[in-house]
Amino acid sequence: MRLWLYVCLIAGTVLGQAVPDAWEKQLLQANLLARQGKFSEAEKLYEEAIRQAEPFPEGDMRRAKAWNNLGALYHQTGRYAEAEELYGKALPAYGELKGMARAAYASVLNNLAEVHRMRGRYQQAEALFRKAIAEREEHNPTDKDIAAPLNNLAVLLNLQGHPAEAEPLVRRAIATWEEKYGDVHRNVASSYNTLGETLRLLGRHEESEQAHRRAMDVRAKVLPEGHPEMATGLSNLGSALYGQGKYAEAEALYRQGLEIRVKALGGKHPAIAFLLNNIGTALQAQGKSGEAENHYRQAMEMMEVTGAAGHTDYSKAVENLATLFVSQGKMGGAEELYLRALAVREKALGKRSPVLGDTYETIAQFYNLAGRITEAERYLRKALEARENAFGPQSEEVARNLTKLEALYRAQRRDAQADRVQNRANLIRSLIRQ
Repeated sequence: MRLWLYVCLIAGTVLGQAVPDAWEKQLLQANLLARQGKFSEAEKLYEEAIRQAEPFPEGDMRRAKAWNNLGALYHQTGRYAEAEELYGKALPAYGELKGMARAAYASVLNNLAEVHRMRGRYQQAEALFRKAIAEREEHNPTDKDIAAPLNNLAVLLNLQGHPAEAEPLVRRAIATWEEKYGDVHRNVASSYNTLGETLRLLGRHEESEQAHRRAMDVRAKVLPEGHPEMATGLSNLGSALYGQGKYAEAEALYRQGLEIRVKALGGKHPAIAFLLNNIGTALQAQGKSGEAENHYRQAMEMMEVTGAAGHTDYSKAVENLATLFVSQGKMGGAEELYLRALAVREKALGKRSPVLGDTYETIAQFYNLAGRITEAERYLRKALEARENAFGPQSEEVARNLTKLEALYRAQRRDAQADRVQNRANLIRSLIRQ
């Protein structure tokens, strides 16, 4: 299953302006409406602010700020290409700021990084998140809004398969938000969601559930009923329960979240697609294959039409459908889907991600099941290379991969090759124990 994780998008304020003028009050009202989930009303005010800003002098930051804030709204509503265009227009003006005002530049970097993440451009996103963090640390070390790129970088690292790296970042984000706002604030809830997903990926399912319940409790105190972020908490708590084998309970939570998102965002949005995929996993785990297939197909189609087909969540829905096909004996259809999912991940993740090793191994298992041993060996070796890149050549992950390669060779009575990889695995494990 995969989660929809709320991320911290940052809307700016007019710099150096003590008393808001009429234009600024309009922008502040638009920001408030966006936070309340009233996106259509907020969009109209942002567009009017941009229109009114056209005659402002060259270099006036208000125009750039309106672009950034409307971009954040487009981002939240799944209009990623439009969001990216507006962030790109705003970024040069913010880049000219000096001193502590550079925090605003870091905010736009964070927002642009989030668009890249949602469109599957993980390497570009990571570079921008790290630059946003460095800008805040250099120009204002006490800036609490550093928690936003810290949280979002942790989200990205989770997607790349590095939850151990993500955990200290998200815990730092939580501590920073709580220092700024106290322990009851929507940003605190957001980062507890990220922590919950991190802990789930680390296999700490009970801790994950506790983190997600904490996020739900906070949101219930600060958000109106039916707010889109409530769906985030429901989905993520459902995934924590899924990890404990509580599939029916997980499905019920996913469906509650789906109802909220459809009402808030309309019928076509990547966040809705992610929940459709999650429902599919819960249905499949309960043996409801036909319903699961329908949900996977809906999720895939929705991500394709909303520009999210480069995201790893799209590859997960594709892979889930492939796995379902294998269980039904539809091997030809499964092969095409596995390779499609792989192509998305290879483009998005880069060689450092252990997720690629898992994907190659899944495909190797598929080919082994289909009796296509040459392809199975090739993908096990690709998995080995990916894990060496991710964990280093003397790691337990590499040793486990070698053991699986050994098993394949033994089954084919290729004992000399099996002995070689077994010896290497044994050597790695002896070095680890030292």
